[in-house]
Amino acid sequence: MTTSLVRTRYGTLDDVRATVALHERCSADALTRRFHAPVTRVPERLATQLLAPARGWSVVAEQNGVVVALASVGPVSPHEVEIGVVVEDAQQGRGIGTRLLREVAADAGRRGYRSLLCLTQPDNDTVLRTIERAGLAFDEHVTDGVLTVVMPLSAHARREHPGLPRPA
Repeated sequence: MTTSLVRTRYGTLDDVRATVALHERCSADALTRRFHAPVTRVPERLATQLLAPARGWSVVAEQNGVVVALASVGPVSPHEVEIGVVVEDAQQGRGIGTRLLREVAADAGRRGYRSLLCLTQPDNDTVLRTIERAGLAFDEHVTDGVLTVVMPLSAHARREHPGLPRPA
């Protein structure tokens, strides 16, 4: 069986139904890790917020026209953005999450942000491995049962990984 290429692009509100379908293909564990709480479904209203976060943006990965992963990015300060990523279970382990993280980091740097923030459960080793594979430096600490990972966005890293083109 041949695997077609995965392409990434900015998410738009035209992707709401595809984003709902993406989350329907995710296991309960994947949804819990993404949302830090038991989530059984993602309604259109939440999908809209994930695709168009306040003052933020999103990036989708699609294969054969099907959205298989989503990165949502929103500012937490003038110098820092938070990222949340979900990759459907069948596509995990193929480098899609790493690619999304790398592209978002480059894009955030170009937009003038100095660091990328990720909040997750302390036992979520996948997040740290993904950050390492993306080639990003990071600092981590656990507070109140939440693992906080901060990735500085150096000028060098921004040149290394150009990310997505700016939307027209």
